[in-house]
Amino acid sequence: MKTARPHPWIAQRWLVLMAALALGPGCTFWSVAETDGTFEDSLRTYTKLVRWGELERASLFVEPDMRAEFLALKDNMERLHFTDFDIGPPHFRQENDHAHVTVTYTVYDERTLIERKLTEIQRWNRAGRRTWNVEPDLGIFEIPGEG
Repeated sequence: MKTARPHPWIAQRWLVLMAALALGPGCTFWSVAETDGTFEDSLRTYTKLVRWGELERASLFVEPDMRAEFLALKDNMERLHFTDFDIGPPHFRQENDHAHVTVTYTVYDERTLIERKLTEIQRWNRAGRRTWNVEPDLGIFEIPGEG
C-alpha cells in the first residue's frame, strides 16, 4: 500500500511557517543596534520597547545609574498591559544635547481590568555622537495601592 506524500512545496511552506511561529516570540523587533542614532529614532524605539514589555532591551537606553531601578519594575510592568502610546513633541535645550518629551501610555492592570493613562516626562541626554539616554519617570509604573 502506497502512502500519500504531500507536494514538496507544501512541506517547505509548512516548515517555514513552523519556524516563523517558533522564532516569533524571541525575535527582536527593536534594539539599540537597529537605531540610526537620531534622537527621534531612539525615542520611538525605547517607547515601543517599553510598550511591548521588552525591559531588558529598553534598559539599554536608560541612563546607566538608573538601569537597576528600571529593571526592578519588571513585576509591575508585567501586570500592566499597554494598548497604545502617544509621543508629544520634543523640547530641546542646551545646544540640542538635552530634551524632554511627554509620552502618554494607555494601559490596563490585568487584575482590575481598569484602563488608565500614564503620562511620563522622559528626559533625554546625548550620551555620545550617536547615542541618547533617557531618564524615565519610574514612578508612573507603580501599581496604585502597592508600594
